[in-house]
Amino acid sequence: MSSYRFTVGQCFVWRKTLYQVKKILVSEQRINIEDLETGALLTIELSTLTHQLFAGTLHFVEERQLREKKKRHRALDLSDYPPKLVEIARWRLQVIRPLLDLPREKRTEDVVSARAKEVQAEVQNMENGATKKVSRTTIFRWMRDYCQSGNDLRCLIPRYDKRGAPQKSRLGSTVDAIVNIVLRENCFRPEKVATDDLVALIAAQIADENQLRPEKEKLQMPSRATIARRVVDLDIQERLAAQRGKRTARREFSQAEKMDYPKLPYERVEIDHTRCDVIVIDEKDNLPLGRPTLTYCLDMATRYPLGFYLGFEPPSYFTVMECLYHTICPKEDVREKYDTEHDWVANGIPSTLVIDNGKEFIGQDLPDACELLGIVLQQCPVMTPELKAGVERHFGTLNSGVFHTLPGTTFSNIFERGEYDSVQQACITLNELERALTIFLVDIYAERWHRGLKGIPARRWDKAMADFFMPCLPPSRDELAILLGRVAWRTVQPYGIEFECLRYNDRELGLLRARMKGEKIKLKYHPGDLGQIYVYNPFEKIYLAVLALDQEYASGLSYWKHRIIRRMARLEADKVDLAALGRARRKIQELVDMARTRKKISTRSKVARWDGQSSRVKQQKQIQSDASLASVLPAEASISVTEVEEDTYEYDYDLPTSQSE
Repeated sequence: MSSYRFTVGQCFVWRKTLYQVKKILVSEQRINIEDLETGALLTIELSTLTHQLFAGTLHFVEERQLREKKKRHRALDLSDYPPKLVEIARWRLQVIRPLLDLPREKRTEDVVSARAKEVQAEVQNMENGATKKVSRTTIFRWMRDYCQSGNDLRCLIPRYDKRGAPQKSRLGSTVDAIVNIVLRENCFRPEKVATDDLVALIAAQIADENQLRPEKEKLQMPSRATIARRVVDLDIQERLAAQRGKRTARREFSQAEKMDYPKLPYERVEIDHTRCDVIVIDEKDNLPLGRPTLTYCLDMATRYPLGFYLGFEPPSYFTVMECLYHTICPKEDVREKYDTEHDWVANGIPSTLVIDNGKEFIGQDLPDACELLGIVLQQCPVMTPELKAGVERHFGTLNSGVFHTLPGTTFSNIFERGEYDSVQQACITLNELERALTIFLVDIYAERWHRGLKGIPARRWDKAMADFFMPCLPPSRDELAILLGRVAWRTVQPYGIEFECLRYNDRELGLLRARMKGEKIKLKYHPGDLGQIYVYNPFEKIYLAVLALDQEYASGLSYWKHRIIRRMARLEADKVDLAALGRARRKIQELVDMARTRKKISTRSKVARWDGQSSRVKQQKQIQSDASLASVLPAEASISVTEVEEDTYEYDYDLPTSQSE
């Protein structure tokens, strides 16, 4: 390995300043050094410089580097070089070793010349290609480099990469321009191009150019290897941006920085959706329904699971709302309901909710709810999953820990699944899957060692509670159901409020209509139950619970089901009325009952969504049915919301409209 000493003439860099040793004061253990930039002299103790060396503020510099104005020698290990080059360096050291053992005054030209002839005679029969010729000058250069580098073997390694003016084209200016133009036109586009095609295009361009030139000035065609090297030397990031887009290139070449995670629970909560890698069956007929959707909230300070929603609803504000409701509310019945070993202790309002750019997060509904609940909504830029890597990675943990262990799993891809028949092996119902997921989160994931956290999530949560951490809570259970509702704007009419062809009326709307003077009023509704809406009174700053006039039709009816019924009702009457809606609902229910006998998973998953198969939905309906008809909000909770589009809810799944479908 290389070694240095603070000897006369030795140079070193200390605190970004270049110094040279001028004199050694042996008796005082001090040395005189000179600043080579200003010429200032300084006397300093040897122990101080040694300490600075190991503190990282001082490093030695070779004389050869100063002479050639090069940077400090790269700190490469011998294993970083090709083995063949290291072998050559060791052979060169063997060549100069006998001369290095001699005193400096005996390393004369005659002695070195004799050594060169001796080595030259030895290498005549060598087949390792170490060298073709060894001269006296070459040996002198090897000895000089080796001594000036502090006996560093790396200085004897050949630098073949520095030969022949690297990074400089050897082609003529015209040929070089032709090659650059052809590569630019063909390599920086989405379609792929083969090297042989590039060679043919360049040859055609040169042939066209040669037709206008005399014989002595004709251009020479570059070799295929030269063109292939040019392709490799093209800007990889720019080429990828042209082929697959700037976002892909930026994501491919960017490095994710270290994220500073919060210290307190609920300080940063990440939410996202995924389709479960398992097929569930119907509880009534045991036929497969398909893969449910999981919406999940994870606390980043403790990695403790906060809440989830599991059902056949696609990602939408409905699933986000249900997941937030489960996250905020206490989960006191998990032991009795799911037979867990531990309590699910998480409840409270998040301080910051991290979301992506899904359609379910875009709009005024979620920001409005978060504003009233005191939640800071942090939206990540497009295609940056690393900014909420916690919940993204946790989905992989759920797959390996739960979904991939159950019969009927689809695994992560077709190669992993192989010949496994997921539909044939499916035997887990949605309620059983929810129970298995709850047990895994509460009894396994929260109680085992987390490598990234370097601790146990449940113990981190307990420690935060022991330090008197108090989570934020909603004003009341009833107001939480209102605050998480979707926003719409309507005008109060003498007959009440018409919303999605349904009428809602209450005596208290009369005075409110007179005071609003024809202006639109804000209302909130639960996408899972159109049986009642909540109308905001901006004067009293309260929400009025207004029931639908036709409770038999609207009670427990989801927004999505109502849109499907309206579509069917248009076939029953030119103008939609309650009778037409009722007849359409009966017809669709008949289709659903017939579709239940089919084995096609896509159809049966729509049936499951129509039936509202999710225990969380049933819990929410029960809570809403127990809620009072009006809930008073604090005076400071008044808000100003801009008008938004009312048809932003996703309803991308359709039901069969005929028996033959």
